[in-house]
Amino acid sequence: MKFLPNQVKTVLYTIAAAAALLGLLAVLDKNNDFSLTQSERAHKFGATYMTMNNPFFEVINETIRSTVESNGDILITRDPALDAVRQTQQIYELIDEGVEAIFIAPVDFEEVLPAIEYGREKGVKIIFVDTEIYDESLADCIVVSDNYRAGVICAEYLLEKKTEGKVLIFEHPATKSSNDRVEGFVDTISGNGNFEILDRMDYSGQLETAMPLMIDELKKGTEFDVVFSINDVGALGVMAALKDYGKLDDISILGVDGAPEAKSMIKERIMLATAAQYPSEIGQNAVDQLYNMIEGRAVEKKIRVSVNLISAENIDEFSTKGWQ
Repeated sequence: MKFLPNQVKTVLYTIAAAAALLGLLAVLDKNNDFSLTQSERAHKFGATYMTMNNPFFEVINETIRSTVESNGDILITRDPALDAVRQTQQIYELIDEGVEAIFIAPVDFEEVLPAIEYGREKGVKIIFVDTEIYDESLADCIVVSDNYRAGVICAEYLLEKKTEGKVLIFEHPATKSSNDRVEGFVDTISGNGNFEILDRMDYSGQLETAMPLMIDELKKGTEFDVVFSINDVGALGVMAALKDYGKLDDISILGVDGAPEAKSMIKERIMLATAAQYPSEIGQNAVDQLYNMIEGRAVEKKIRVSVNLISAENIDEFSTKGWQ
C-alpha cells in the first residue's frame, strides 16, 4: 500500500502518541504490570531436608512447592546431602537471601542450632518437618509422623508373628525421629525375655551405608533373625546384602516409611512389615500452617501425623506404585 505524505505524518503521530501514553501510564502506575507486581509481592521461603536422595523428602518438598507456587510465591530448596555443616551454611544463606520461613529436617539438631537461633533473631519462621527437636521453643511449628508409635506397631507385629528372636537395630541417633522409633520398638519388646537386642548400628538412614554394615555382620557370623530399620531405605540395603549371602528367607525385616519398594517386598513376602508414613500429609500440614502464620490465623504448634502398619494381611489395600 502506498501512503501519501499527510497520511504518513498522521500514522507517525498516532504511533508516537500511543507510545508516550503507554510510557506515562507505566511511570504513573507500575502496579498495572501484573508480572512485576506478582514478583514484588511474592513471599519467598526456603527448605533444607536431610537429603534429597530419599524419595520421602522429595514428596514432602513437592507437596509444599505445589501450594507455594499456586499462591504465586517462591520456594528455594537446598540439599545438604546428610552434611550437617553444609545444612548449617544453607540455612544462613537462605536467611541472607531474605526468606520469610524455612522448612527444616535437621541432619543433626545440635549442629544446626546456631543457624536456627540466627534465623529466629531475624524474624524468620522455622518449621520442622519429619523430625522433632528437643527444644521446641525454637520452632514456630513442628509437623512429624507419630514416630514413637511407628516403633511400637512394628514391635507389636513382630511379637504376633514370632515367639523369639535375636534383633539387630539399624538407627540414625543424630535425629530425634530415629530415636523415638527405636525407643517405641525397644519399649514394646523389652518385657519379653525371648527377644534379645544384639546390636544397634548407626547407618545415617542411608541404603549405601546399611548394606556394608549388614555385610560386616554376615562376615562375622553374627546369629540373628530379626532386623528393625528406622526407615525403609535402610531395610532395602539390608535385604540387598542378605540376598547376596543367600540369607534373605531366614530373616524377618521391619522398616518405617511405607515406601513403594518396601510395599513391593511385603507383597512378595520378602519383608515382614513397615510402619507407613504419609509424606504428602506432612508437607501439606506444614505449608498450611505457614500460611496460617502469614495471614494471621490460628496456628497448630505441633502436629503428629498418624502411622499405620502395612503387612501381608493388608498389603492389597495399598498401592505399590507410589506413596500413601
